[in-house]
Amino acid sequence: MQCNSTLFPSYSHVLAELECLDPLLSALRLDSARLKCTCITVSRKWLALGTSGGGLNLIQKDGWKQRLFLTHKEGAISRVACCLHDEDYVAVATSQGLVVVWELNQERRGKPERIYVSSEHKGRKVTALCWDTAALRVFIGDHVGKVSAIKINTSKQGKAAATFVMFPVQIITTVDSRVVQLDYLDGRLLISSLTRTYLCDTERQVMFSL
Repeated sequence: MQCNSTLFPSYSHVLAELECLDPLLSALRLDSARLKCTCITVSRKWLALGTSGGGLNLIQKDGWKQRLFLTHKEGAISRVACCLHDEDYVAVATSQGLVVVWELNQERRGKPERIYVSSEHKGRKVTALCWDTAALRVFIGDHVGKVSAIKINTSKQGKAAATFVMFPVQIITTVDSRVVQLDYLDGRLLISSLTRTYLCDTERQVMFSL
């Protein structure tokens, strides 16, 4: 690899030791003639790959050991997002426009379970998924510009949290075109469409165009 001498005047080459991917490929066990990887994401713990057959491979990055395989009857996996502040949760979008949230139950060593299925974007193409950075809330954007959020109630939160789940789905906004990016930090949701970028204050429900 040759370097730009103006940026690195004292060095002309960089040596990199790349990790062998054979253990990862072995853990996937994908038959390329039948199944194709349709999306990918990473977190501190997981490498998550969605497939055209509706399966989600969650592979532990430490040693590339396959730990979990989640199946969906609602079509191919089009998007996947891991909850970064609690990696026991993962959200996937399917080709039918449904969004499924899983609780992996790793701490209790139980079986993964589907804890919520949103049909708010059914029949549309989900183009972006993003988790809240503090709460168990998932933001969803689709190809016609609609953005929604689902707030998850789980057994971890106890009985007191069950009061808010009467209306778990919230419509955030509809932007001018396809949503290409969602990102969230400190109460602010960044929404990018094909032509514009918006910043939404989710607490005060105010949105600005950047």
